[in-house]
Amino acid sequence: MRNLKFILFLTMLFVFAAEQGFAQITEKEALSKFVSAGMDYKDGKYDEAIAKYNEIIEGGRESGAVYYNLGNSYFREVDMGKTVLNYERAKRLIPRDSDLNFNSRYVSSRTDGYSNGKTTSFLDRAVRSCIEFYTIDEMVMVILITVFVLGVIVLLSLYLNWPRPLSQAMTVFLALIAVVYTTGLVVKVQYARNLAVVVTTAESYFEPRTDSTVHFKLSEGAKARVIRSELGWVKVERLDGKVGWVPLDVLEKI
Repeated sequence: MRNLKFILFLTMLFVFAAEQGFAQITEKEALSKFVSAGMDYKDGKYDEAIAKYNEIIEGGRESGAVYYNLGNSYFREVDMGKTVLNYERAKRLIPRDSDLNFNSRYVSSRTDGYSNGKTTSFLDRAVRSCIEFYTIDEMVMVILITVFVLGVIVLLSLYLNWPRPLSQAMTVFLALIAVVYTTGLVVKVQYARNLAVVVTTAESYFEPRTDSTVHFKLSEGAKARVIRSELGWVKVERLDGKVGWVPLDVLEKI
C-alpha cells in the first residue's frame, strides 16, 4: 500500500512538472498579456502587440485567437510571410472562424502561391475542403466516438438478437464513417507535417550552395513543402511542383 501511494505521488509530480514545462506562464498572465496586446494593436503599437503575443505562445499558452491576432499585427507591419504563417497556424485550431478565413483568403490573393500551374480535380478540392473543416483533435474525437458506438451496436445486436439486415446496415454505415474520417485524418497529418511558409523572399538553387544556378524564386508568404535539410539548407517543393534548395532561415514550418 505504501508503494502504491509512492507511485501515485511520483505520477502526480511528473504530471505537474510536465504541465509546468509546457506552460511557463499562468492562464491569468496569458490573459493579461492578451488584453494588453489588444490595446497596443488598437493604439497602432503593432511591434509591441507582436512581442506580447509571441510571449504568450512561447509561454505555452497558444490558441487560435492568439495566432489570428498575431497574424493581424504582422499584416499591419506589412510582413506578409509572418502574416500567412500565423493565419495558417490559427487555422489548425479554429478552422471555421469566418474572420480568419476571410483575412487568410485576402492575404493569399496578394501573395504568389505558385499553385496556378498545377491543376487540381474537383475531388481533390472537395477532399481538401472537408479535412480543413475540422481540427485534428475533432477528427480523432469523431473516430473514437464512432468506433465506440459501433462496438455498442454490435454487442446490442448480439444480445437483443436484432434483425440481421438492420444490424448489418448500421454496422456498415458506422464503419464507413470511421474509415472516411481516419483516411481524412491521415491525409491532413501528412499534408501539414512538412508544409512551410516563406517568410523572406528568396531565390532557390539547383544545389545547396550560393554559387549554384538559380532555379526559381520564392515570394514572401508563399507555401512550400519541406523535403529534407542539409547543412543550413532546405530542399523544398513549390506548390506547382518545382523543387530546389533555399537557405534554412528563408521559411518556417507551420
